[in-house]
Amino acid sequence: MVFEIQAHRGARAFFPENSVPACCHAATLGVRVVELDLLVSKDHEIVVSHDPWLSAPLCSDPQGEPLSLEDRWRYIIYEMSYTDIATFDCGRLHPSFPQQARIIAAKPLLSTVFREVDAFMASAGMSGTMLYNLEIKSWPDKDGQFHPPPAHYAELVVHLVEEAGLSSRVRIQSFDERVVREAWKLNPELCYGLLIDHLNNDAGSLDRLLTTPGFLPAYLNPHHSLVDRELTVFLHERGIRMIPWTVNTPEEMLAMQQIGADGIITDYPELAIALFSGKAPLFSGEPAGR
Repeated sequence: MVFEIQAHRGARAFFPENSVPACCHAATLGVRVVELDLLVSKDHEIVVSHDPWLSAPLCSDPQGEPLSLEDRWRYIIYEMSYTDIATFDCGRLHPSFPQQARIIAAKPLLSTVFREVDAFMASAGMSGTMLYNLEIKSWPDKDGQFHPPPAHYAELVVHLVEEAGLSSRVRIQSFDERVVREAWKLNPELCYGLLIDHLNNDAGSLDRLLTTPGFLPAYLNPHHSLVDRELTVFLHERGIRMIPWTVNTPEEMLAMQQIGADGIITDYPELAIALFSGKAPLFSGEPAGR
């Protein structure tokens, strides 16, 4: 079985996160699964963004002035039409990734990412196709504030995926099991996963967790600190795959592989590819120059 390397928010060590250039560069590196975050605009467009607002450090206003952190409450994506969202430049550098290239880029529509990444790979003659692991950003206490209610939210995402003809190349995941459940009810043939950041590591609690969506998901993707051999065995016995996030050091990457994870979601896919191809030195600490 192939150990899968997913580019977290695209190749964000090279280009600002969740941007078309970040995803295209991930393809250039050899990545064939990109992890992206989804939100909804006021006019019900699916926007690729981790945060439910426009703010520092990524974005500037239409006049080119960098936004502050406080601007997050002025520019909530769900309160803005996509036409207005597209006037903000969100290609500014993130301080955690000093080697990023500065670009001028609006937060893209998911449909644009699908179209542009596939076109880029075709024009470059790249082998294979890109898979899109889509995290629906949803919070049970934020319905109507940051996003639509789960049933409508799921309908927007599933319809877009089906309309794009990418049902076989998309995975849908979320921390919010409600929206995963609603998406599955609309199209049980899609691939679904649950994200988790905490865990009661006993069989009863795990079984209850896995059944909360009303069906058995194909993936359970935990924070890497939750992963051990016992969890891996438990999931694999039930036919569930596990790809931990966000795995960023060589030691963590190797540990996840040795524990039996099916892959990793990482900010540094270039390091992971080199590591597992035997071309990267082993060292302690953060990736060099990052």
